[in-house]
Amino acid sequence: MSDEAARIRAAFFDRILAAIPGWSYYQLLRIDPAVPPARIKEAFRAFALEFHPDEVEEEEGEACRAKADAIFRRGAEAYRVLGNPALRARYDACLRDGHVRLIDIEARPRPKPRTLEDIAATPKGKVHARRADQLLSIGDFDLARAPLVSACHEEPENKELAERLEALWEALALSPE
Repeated sequence: MSDEAARIRAAFFDRILAAIPGWSYYQLLRIDPAVPPARIKEAFRAFALEFHPDEVEEEEGEACRAKADAIFRRGAEAYRVLGNPALRARYDACLRDGHVRLIDIEARPRPKPRTLEDIAATPKGKVHARRADQLLSIGDFDLARAPLVSACHEEPENKELAERLEALWEALALSPE
């Protein structure tokens, strides 16, 4: 491959990399959202022939191979999502909400679950709830029951503590002896 052809291909990869953040998986694989699953596989094969890093000739250099690799990884992500019916359905819903990547949705920070100590309002309730949290963190549901019951006795109006106690009772009822 000539130096000029290598520069042209590198510039092409640069344009693709610049555009990818705004492209949906369908745009990346150059398919319509209504295509059947078999067509997705065909589209990915064509994509791979163009962008797989192994398709970059040695004369094009390591920088060009790295660009192809970045493009290919995004295409592989698109294929993984669109090739799985459940993930594709989730992605289509996300796409309607304006998200072009499923990973953007999955990577969003989830709120940290509130501990029993966070839920308890009184000092005595917090002491019992903290102990229940400690026991739950090591998986000892049976022993966690008593301090959680005590926390609920300290705070009889605390509905969220009562709900957590009810969930614990259900977990204990379902667990094998």
